[in-house]
Amino acid sequence: MLAYYVASVLFATSLTIVIFLFVTSGSLKQFKETWSQRAPRITELPIITPTGQIVNSVEDLDMQLEFLENQLEEKEKELEESKTKQLATCEKLDKLTDTTNQIKKYYIKLKSEIYKSESEINELRHQIEDYKKRQVRLREEVNENVKYYTGMLNNIEGNVGNDGYEFVKKAILADEKVL
Repeated sequence: MLAYYVASVLFATSLTIVIFLFVTSGSLKQFKETWSQRAPRITELPIITPTGQIVNSVEDLDMQLEFLENQLEEKEKELEESKTKQLATCEKLDKLTDTTNQIKKYYIKLKSEIYKSESEINELRHQIEDYKKRQVRLREEVNENVKYYTGMLNNIEGNVGNDGYEFVKKAILADEKVL
């Protein structure tokens, strides 16, 4: 009898549940469709990450997603830092290039000044050499003239004797001693 009683309570409870579901669904057709549908399955799981970790649940997937988002943020920060460093390096290279160009210009200027100075030095040496040659020739000419005029005076002295030109003769002889 107890079994009969338990079976009737169980039957009454299940009938109440079926009626409740039938009423809440609105129609028999909709009720049949609702009960005939299966619960959706998650077919994307399990997932194997690039690190070899196995994701079996939605919670694991959420944790993995959060981990990847954190990594993405870190990489984006690193990228921004790298871009900043690259820009700073480009600016330094531009400044270095400008400095290098200025140094090249200064070097070229110094080189041209050195070339100009060497040319001027060579010109001055040539002039000095030319003046020394002229000086030697002028001294030779002066010596020849002194010899010539001394010889003339000697000839005049021999011809004229002591006729008052003694003063001129002494002046010429004094000039010879100076040279």
